Amino acid sequence: MFDMGNTLIKYDVETEAEVFRRVLFSLGISKSVIEIKMAIMNAKQEAKDLDLLSLFGKMRCEEYWYRWDSLVLKHLNIDNDEIAKLVQTRWFDHLECSLFPEVKRVLLRLKQMGLKIGLVTTAYEEEIPLILGKANLEIDMFDIIVGADTVKKVKPDPDVFRYALKKLKVRPKESLFIGDLIDADYEGAEKVGIRAFLIKRKEAEGKKEIGLRTITNLKEIFRYIE
Repeated sequence: MFDMGNTLIKYDVETEAEVFRRVLFSLGISKSVIEIKMAIMNAKQEAKDLDLLSLFGKMRCEEYWYRWDSLVLKHLNIDNDEIAKLVQTRWFDHLECSLFPEVKRVLLRLKQMGLKIGLVTTAYEEEIPLILGKANLEIDMFDIIVGADTVKKVKPDPDVFRYALKKLKVRPKESLFIGDLIDADYEGAEKVGIRAFLIKRKEAEGKKEIGLRTITNLKEIFRYIE
């Protein structure tokens, strides 16, 4: 089983800020990526204070992103409900994301080995096909897909991983989970008995975390499988 963002697909705050910039520019509003990154950071802090983050997956996708986009716009000194709605509707028109180079080869090899493949991600179900499409990755590469609203909970909640195991019809000890976050991915999977691997792609982050299984490329999982 795989996480999606920064495990299979390149997506970080830099990507989010750039998409936001493009959407606003299409609406005749010019803001720099630096301004937007700062607004996103401030919005995250306010979202914590408002307990908005805890509603991710529990609230309808459209409603959640409207509230989130409104917060970011607030910190850009843009107070306009219509613009907040347009940011969401135009988001995927301006999103560009790509796979890490080895992803397709790894998934195809796993398929050829007869292994089941799951995608367990903190994204809304309706967004996942759009994101995969933008990255040119076929959705049928995965036997199951679990999003934030699938069980109305997000990683590292154990129910997310248990649901994935149930749908795949496998036991924890028969499974591997690969993700880029220690708390949500690695520790979340390990707590339900799934063997986890932390992927640290950047050279500066490539040092082994004490006590954790780490890889720098998805191809490395085959030496554990085989």
